[in-house]
Amino acid sequence: FYRDVSEKNSVKGFRKFNILGTNTKVMNMEESTNGSLAAEFRHLQLKEQKNAGRTNEGPLIVTEELHSLSFETQLCQPGLVIDLETTSLPIVVISNVSQLPSGWASILWFNMLSTDPKNLSFFLNPPYAKWSKLSEVLSWQFSSVTKRGLNADQLSMLGEKLLGPTSGGSLDGLIPWTRFCKENINDKNFPFWLWIEGILELIKKHLLCLWNDGCIMGFISKEKERALLKDQSPGTFLLRFSESSREGAITFTWVEGSQNEPQFHSVEPYTKKELSAVTFPDIIRNYKVMAAENIPENPLRFLYPDIPKDNAFGKYYSRPKEAPEPMDLDGPKGNGYIKTELISVSEVHPSRLQSPENLLPMSPEEFDEVSRMVGSAEIDTVV
Repeated sequence: FYRDVSEKNSVKGFRKFNILGTNTKVMNMEESTNGSLAAEFRHLQLKEQKNAGRTNEGPLIVTEELHSLSFETQLCQPGLVIDLETTSLPIVVISNVSQLPSGWASILWFNMLSTDPKNLSFFLNPPYAKWSKLSEVLSWQFSSVTKRGLNADQLSMLGEKLLGPTSGGSLDGLIPWTRFCKENINDKNFPFWLWIEGILELIKKHLLCLWNDGCIMGFISKEKERALLKDQSPGTFLLRFSESSREGAITFTWVEGSQNEPQFHSVEPYTKKELSAVTFPDIIRNYKVMAAENIPENPLRFLYPDIPKDNAFGKYYSRPKEAPEPMDLDGPKGNGYIKTELISVSEVHPSRLQSPENLLPMSPEEFDEVSRMVGSAEIDTVV
């Protein structure tokens, strides 16, 4: 660590580490995949020098401390000895996985704005970033873990969150490091980057196919959302990420027609907890709203602008499961467990739904769903 780097002595409270384990090896071709000389170091550990320690007066937090590794080798030929050395790009040393998002933010900011790999005191006075450059980095973050980056509309919304609504996401706008990673964004209790990181994790674990297909609009303000939906057919909906969840959450908003102004409804956002139990396509497929004693109905008809719901999500619906194990193996057929299914239902006041004359008729699929819920004997009394 730190060879030819002066910051370790000039920055008070800067942590120092030793490398434990075998840190010297002979290079050979057996450990190489391309025929070159290579050496693989296994089981190395970092050990902080406690005698140096950290003080409360240290100017940098753990995830802003930059460190570097130096690699040295000696090439020996008859009558010739060549000393070679290279230094790694700065790294961040963390002790808990919870520090990973902030540590990665530091690496992004440094690589975006610094040209000196030995400037380990970079975060003593981190420079501002132009939105034109930061927007490219954010889009790359998405395209590096998915097949889809961020489009101009999505970046515009993010630019307004960082620069303010009056900026219009100006490419020349300057964003300080603290605004990106340390200060709470708007009236929320978490910074911008942790919000983005939570959404990335949500996409990777639960929404990857939908994101890659372009089904998720994702980053859109509520004002823009209503402007897009107001002139669409009743039941048109779009998918966006919640702005109030640090862990990442997704919701959908749909429009309903009325005699006066169109009505908009947004469901409570789904987090990784709900999406671990039921896939998002199945939630959209089976979602119901219920008012008073009315029959539950699925208000979602078209993915914005006019894609039939089943055309957009049908290939991701779960397939029917196998018949359940019978409770009584010796009993007559049909004594198996009664199948259950998790369905999202929102109970709303009748006044929030469109008037009866504007209600759309049930599709055959919805009629079958209601029949299964109430039973064939009672279906005539409720329809």
